[in-house]
Amino acid sequence: MSKPIQTPLSRTARLLDLVPYLSSHQGISLGDLASTFEVSEAQLVSDLTTLWMCGLPGYTPLELMDLSFDSGFVTIHNADTLARPRTLSDEETIALLLGLDLVIESLPLDRSDLKDQALELVRKLSERASLSAQLRAVPSIAGTLRAQIQDAVRKKNALEILYHTSSTDNVSTRVVLPIELKSEGGFEYLIGVCQSAHAIRNFRLDRIQSASLLTLTPPNNAQLSSEEDLPISYTLRIISHHRDAMERFAIDKQDFKSEVTVSSYSEEWIRRCVVSSSGSVELVEPANIRANIAASAQNILSLYARE
Repeated sequence: MSKPIQTPLSRTARLLDLVPYLSSHQGISLGDLASTFEVSEAQLVSDLTTLWMCGLPGYTPLELMDLSFDSGFVTIHNADTLARPRTLSDEETIALLLGLDLVIESLPLDRSDLKDQALELVRKLSERASLSAQLRAVPSIAGTLRAQIQDAVRKKNALEILYHTSSTDNVSTRVVLPIELKSEGGFEYLIGVCQSAHAIRNFRLDRIQSASLLTLTPPNNAQLSSEEDLPISYTLRIISHHRDAMERFAIDKQDFKSEVTVSSYSEEWIRRCVVSSSGSVELVEPANIRANIAASAQNILSLYARE
């Protein structure tokens, strides 16, 4: 295993950690100590020699640390001022507090003993770090909801979910026969057969608002298609705000031109993106979506005319 890169800061941190470690491991061998701190024995001897010159002001033999390592085994005395482990940094304390909050939220209801211990540790860490407000780590999906979904996948039970569809900004009830859970692009997805679509669909877990188990079985000889079946090809005329259009419609720089053909799996997404572009792009094809956008624009203009 490669040794970590030595820097002045890392060596200072190691020297501060060595003193309390040696105080509680008197007589440890040089080899074991070097392995524990992931340094060579030569580097460790150099560190111990540096500690030999550390102590309280006055810096006489009475105030300096008393180290012995000539025999190959290390002992330390007169190091009371540095015998305690160094204080956690603010970043380390915050990371611990956030981790403890996630642990507390995931504990079963019948483990109040563990919850009390974790809360006491949170209190002590907060006082030590002088944090006035409680830090919360809010998961993207509640632990109880995740447990229900995982249980349904494991037992192959159907789920009735309340799901928010971002492309239409609509919340609907779906009945899903779960297949598996997967992670992609930083998000978790439930893969399952949607009863209303009669096809396999991906449901982002953080968009599932609630879930309940159902006693359904998969239909016989089901005709299942892949997610959204086939992509929809459409052509855009880019009028202005070129960079915004490239980012919004995922157009590569080498493919960029005044008229470009791309694809999507949702007509509603295409319509909403073109409308929200505020005239900087124009949909050329397909004609049915173009007509839908024109109707939406006319409807918006008619609302202004009523004022």
